[in-house]
Amino acid sequence: MIDFFSSDYFTARDRFRSGVLANGGQIESILLNAKGPMGQDLTIDIGWFGTSNPDRAFIHASGVHGVEGFAGSAIQLQWLEEGITLPSDECAVGVVHVMNPYGMAWLRLVNENNVDVNRNFLAADEEYSGVSENYEGLRELLNPVSPPAGGLFGLLAAWRAFRLGKRNFRRATTGSQYNYPKALAYGGRHHEQATRCFQLYISGRLAFSERVVVVDVHTGAGKLGEDSLLVDGADCRLENAAAMQLAWGDRVRAMPEPTRGSLDGLFFRMFPAARVCFAMQEFGTCSEMAALAAARTENWQHHFGDPAELDSKGKEDLLRTFCPESAEWRTTVLERGREVIHQGLKLAFDTHRPAATLTNTARQLPPG
Repeated sequence: MIDFFSSDYFTARDRFRSGVLANGGQIESILLNAKGPMGQDLTIDIGWFGTSNPDRAFIHASGVHGVEGFAGSAIQLQWLEEGITLPSDECAVGVVHVMNPYGMAWLRLVNENNVDVNRNFLAADEEYSGVSENYEGLRELLNPVSPPAGGLFGLLAAWRAFRLGKRNFRRATTGSQYNYPKALAYGGRHHEQATRCFQLYISGRLAFSERVVVVDVHTGAGKLGEDSLLVDGADCRLENAAAMQLAWGDRVRAMPEPTRGSLDGLFFRMFPAARVCFAMQEFGTCSEMAALAAARTENWQHHFGDPAELDSKGKEDLLRTFCPESAEWRTTVLERGREVIHQGLKLAFDTHRPAATLTNTARQLPPG
């Protein structure tokens, strides 16, 4: 049995490129200024299948959060091994391999400037400033300047969550902030190179598309092995939410807290005339507190320790947190990844699907 989970970013990239070419696809490699741990070039690699300017397109993305890319890459490598086919000449598939290669290569969630790429896709008229509500009160806890104590953090965070309320605590810790460059959830001061280049690439490809379906793979907080398809209910049209529920079933849920500057916002904003169905497929690995603690420790080590120590406990814990070694978890990721892709392809390309009925359930997506 092929192990689709690669040992590192560079192995994954080589396998991805070979798989795209073996399937007759085109490879577009966006070369970034950042370098790998040994000075290697870093690229966002996009496998494109079908016409250059499709009427209908299916996009599959991985690695927006760097170290989370091991799972998304594995799903994509499995898909390439099984073969990619298109129903007509008007269609296209785009497979975006690791949108934050620095993060995957260096075992970080963020890029070389400590920017969370999924908080960097702001509109041209939006200011890169501000913090999420209640963030200031938690900033010192989330971003220590002395070696963090894991157990103590758990107790303090639980107490703060109790005082603020679970929803307010989640908003504060998962929202975007643009004021503190070394802190968690930093969205940057301007469009990063990866953000800018990807936006330029995809705007040219999908400029005339009528239907665009996007699956963006993430890992993190949630019950181990279970996945949800999270949708931004504020941006997604009701009929599109209903269509996604028909395609993907009860795993479609409203995002607990829509993220400012996220990738889905880019698609909704850039293609207002198209029918955009965007879902973030989130595979659970651990509790929210465990994910937050791992990110906090690695971020401290990067800024106050030695960022080059890829085998440090902080980075090893981050990798295990967002890509568990469990064979059962990895098998589930591949199985569910395959299933969601095939359902998404039908949603994108099947012109004979019945019209979605806007039931009360579709109007009000269940919370994630």
